[in-house]
Amino acid sequence: MYKLNSKSNELEEVFETTFFENDLRERQHIQEWIRKNPEVLGEELMILTCEYDKFEVNERLDLLALDKEGNLTVIEVKRDTTGSNVDFQALKYASYCARLSPVDVMDIFFEYINSFGLGIDSKEKLVEFLELEDEEELHSSININQRIIIVGKEIDKRILSVCTWLHENSIDIKCVTIKPYKLPDEQIIVDTNQIIPPYKLEDYYISKKEVKQERKKTADNDVREFLQSVSNFINKKTDYSAKYGGNRDYFKGHKFHNLPWRFVFAYKKKDGQGLMLIESDKDPAVEVIRHIVEKHLQTFSEVLGSEVELVRGVKNTKLYKLVVKIEFPESQPLEERINIFNDTFVKYKSYLETVLNEISH
Repeated sequence: MYKLNSKSNELEEVFETTFFENDLRERQHIQEWIRKNPEVLGEELMILTCEYDKFEVNERLDLLALDKEGNLTVIEVKRDTTGSNVDFQALKYASYCARLSPVDVMDIFFEYINSFGLGIDSKEKLVEFLELEDEEELHSSININQRIIIVGKEIDKRILSVCTWLHENSIDIKCVTIKPYKLPDEQIIVDTNQIIPPYKLEDYYISKKEVKQERKKTADNDVREFLQSVSNFINKKTDYSAKYGGNRDYFKGHKFHNLPWRFVFAYKKKDGQGLMLIESDKDPAVEVIRHIVEKHLQTFSEVLGSEVELVRGVKNTKLYKLVVKIEFPESQPLEERINIFNDTFVKYKSYLETVLNEISH
């Protein structure tokens, strides 16, 4: 890794270091970074608790989070090397969490909020994060499944082997490296990288694990086929990445061009509509959305062949969305709808890149 010295127009080498050498500790530092900024793990997560030790056995997990699909996510953190037993440790915690009811999870989150004095309503935050209509839906939307994320500077080859096998057998597990680098001025920068599963492969896996029928949320077969086909196209044919979980009528992608915004893709079968949007409630992404609305909205709509509309968040008034609605004829075959949707995404993405390039110059 190199750092550009703009004054001399030279590249200065940035050397990899260790957390140990810089007195950066597992719980005090790395775990806290993830607790405060879980997005460093490459996806939208909401931390529910840390150092949780209220299982019947005398053990504690590092971090417990919720993903956008309502799955409990066990996060195990190791400082420099993971060792050879962290996989079994994480599997144990995931099995313990499988027995937690939605009410248990809500109670855990309530205690976490109080212990850190966050001053937010736990149920309102869960409803907002999971994008539900009301609190009643929480009981059928939490702990649908369990996942594992293992984090460390170096992940033992034995752990990688086990995790690869687990992933290939439909256990939702991933490994993320977190590595420190030292700049010439002694500052530390940190890089994270998902190594299992590789980003382009994980989108072809849909978890097959069964859950209790009364808590299981599934989308219509046509909706699943539509969105999975869109996800596959995006990951195979473009440089963007977005994973469909298989349970809802929409899914979200990763950050786009390193800005705090992301694409959302939805298929409303009953309405005969495909919805595509990019959204953010953070600057500078909101500024770009405003710029598009002020300077490019009509041209943008003409390029896409569909009206582009600015929609503001209802509960979160800081949220800006650039929404495209694609109307499908009632008799149009599903495959044709998918192709039209995919073509629209390519145009949408390309136009945003053109605008970003224009702004940067």
